Amino acid sequence: MNPDIILIILVMAAATYGARALPFLLFRNKQMRGFVKSFVELVPVALLAALVIPELFITADNGLELINPFLLDGISTFLLARKLPNLFVCVLFGMIAYWGFAKII
Repeated sequence: MNPDIILIILVMAAATYGARALPFLLFRNKQMRGFVKSFVELVPVALLAALVIPELFITADNGLELINPFLLDGISTFLLARKLPNLFVCVLFGMIAYWGFAKII
């Protein structure tokens, strides 16, 4: 294998691991207050939303569709999760609802 490719893989692995491990190392055994605490608590929610929301609207061919199984399933599962805070039931419902919406649409 080309040495440049191995070097690129190693550098990217170090960057990926460093980006994930650095916050744990910096904030270990420290009390956070105010803005920093609320910022750190909201980062996982913002990252999840950034990953999920585009998938609800963008189709496999990079088109924008407002009526698609992903969006209908996401909305219906969200509404169920607001009424029934049971993760297992919501995930199961989401999988079944997606299958149903994919068959209908």
